[in-house]
Amino acid sequence: MPPARSRSLLRTVATDPVLLTLAGVALTAICWLLWGPGGIAVHVLLRSWLGPVLNLFLLAGALRLARRPGRDPADRRFWRSVTAMGGLLLAGHLGRLAGALHSPDAGAVATGRFQSICVLAGVTVLVVAALTHPRPPASGRARLRYLLDTSAVGTAAVVAIWFMADRSAALGVSSDASMAAVAIAVVTTFAVTRLIMGGHSPISSAAAAPLGAAAVLQCVNGGVLPGSAGWRVQLALQLAAVTLVSVAPRMQELADRVAAGRPARRRRTYSVLPYAMLGLVFAVLPAVLPAGLSTTALVALGGLLVITAVVVARQLLTFAENELLVRRSEAGLETLRRQEERVRLLLEYSTDITSLIDHTGAMTYLTPATRMLGYEPHEMLGVRVITLIHPDDLPALLGDLQRLMATPGATFTYQARYRHADGSWRWLEVTSRNLTHEPSVGAVVSNARDVTDARELQDRLRHEATHDPLTGLANRVLFGRRLAAALGGGVALLHIDLDGFKPINDTYGHHAGDAVLVRVAECLRAALPATAVAARLGGDEFAVLLPGAGTTAAGLVAERFRSALAELVEVDGHRLTIGASVGVVVGAGDDPEALLRRADEAMYRIKHAARR
Repeated sequence: MPPARSRSLLRTVATDPVLLTLAGVALTAICWLLWGPGGIAVHVLLRSWLGPVLNLFLLAGALRLARRPGRDPADRRFWRSVTAMGGLLLAGHLGRLAGALHSPDAGAVATGRFQSICVLAGVTVLVVAALTHPRPPASGRARLRYLLDTSAVGTAAVVAIWFMADRSAALGVSSDASMAAVAIAVVTTFAVTRLIMGGHSPISSAAAAPLGAAAVLQCVNGGVLPGSAGWRVQLALQLAAVTLVSVAPRMQELADRVAAGRPARRRRTYSVLPYAMLGLVFAVLPAVLPAGLSTTALVALGGLLVITAVVVARQLLTFAENELLVRRSEAGLETLRRQEERVRLLLEYSTDITSLIDHTGAMTYLTPATRMLGYEPHEMLGVRVITLIHPDDLPALLGDLQRLMATPGATFTYQARYRHADGSWRWLEVTSRNLTHEPSVGAVVSNARDVTDARELQDRLRHEATHDPLTGLANRVLFGRRLAAALGGGVALLHIDLDGFKPINDTYGHHAGDAVLVRVAECLRAALPATAVAARLGGDEFAVLLPGAGTTAAGLVAERFRSALAELVEVDGHRLTIGASVGVVVGAGDDPEALLRRADEAMYRIKHAARR
């Protein structure tokens, strides 16, 4: 939040050892210049020695900023310009120091010609860098706002320069010198202010504030302060201004340090700058109007009118932007309403069940498609999902469901039987995604569709691929798989061939033969234990797999089957009898095909023996 950030910057500045040391030295020197002992020579030399030291601090700080890795090239170019300005100011102060060492008298209090040239050159470098610094692309309205704000600052600068020059003349200060001092200060402030308003400024407000304060001191010292104020005050103001300029790079470093890792603040679309400039011009009027409508008063009134017009234009622009914003907001709300209605209708008429599930596994939202399970959406609120899943399906899913609930961003797709309101079960395919980490959702989102028909079709096709369609018994493929899987533990195998089946088929037709085969399958099911597997191998051949059974147990099963088969079968009014030859073998670890051949051979031996 901006207030917290501001307090953090103030705390950082207040505890920075470099700034504290510099401020302590400068404050001590200023107090010495104002009230300390010694004559003018001592004070002039003190001021002259501290100037280059402070300029070195400015130059070093600007150079660090210009060389900092990761800084925008345009920003680095600006700070290189500040470094150049620091070098020029250092040269000017070294010239002043040389003059003071040669002649430390009243003539060394004011800024000399060489130092003035260096200051002017340094300020020119800064102003050019500020005015040529690239601004980010902006809309037409943003450019108009920038132009209006710049006009307000420029008009206030003209009024300030004129007022300072008029005051300096009234106080007996050289008009040319005061005009130059005030112009340099005001133009510098204007350039830096324009740079900050541009949207992508290489210098923060915290670093620009000392420059503005130095400009004010420069105006006071060069354009307002009368000569009678004394050399002590002039030297103290000069040193204070130099100190403020020198700390600007350090302030920028601290501001960058505080801002590192924090989200950038959204730039305000409004500005108090035109109002501040209006207040500045208003502050000038009481000082110039008592003397009548002088030229300075007319300039101030003209500036007042211009800035008032700028403020009005800025306000009208704000009204227009607000109206546009309202229209866009209304259009956006209408679009949002339509989208919400579209989503509502899609969810209402969708055949998929969409639900939100909280961290406890309870449903907090369901779409109307829940009615496919016989429930109204409100009836399912607070119901845990796992209470609806078939008990036989839940154990295989529970671990994955727990991982889904515990892992934000995880996705899990599964099929399971869900309880219908009428007590039946419906197959659902469910895709769930954990969005508990998303603030706008904060739940697990599930989409479920009814796949009961598809699942039943799959099961039916799978059953038909492995079972005889007439008798419902396993076919040769499934029987071979079960036999191969059971051989390791030892098995008994029954190979059955019906006796007298072909005459029935030829005499009474295939439908009679089919009825006999169905009756045989029923007899097999009745005679076999639950662990047995019965199969129709083809035609009138059947087989039975008895896992773990021995010869005796297999023989008993064969007898039960033959006894059940002895009952008459009635087809189209004809009472038919059927017999069977059953070969029994026992094996463990044998080849499945070899075991089947042995059972087949045993069956044929019994069949031939019965014929004899």
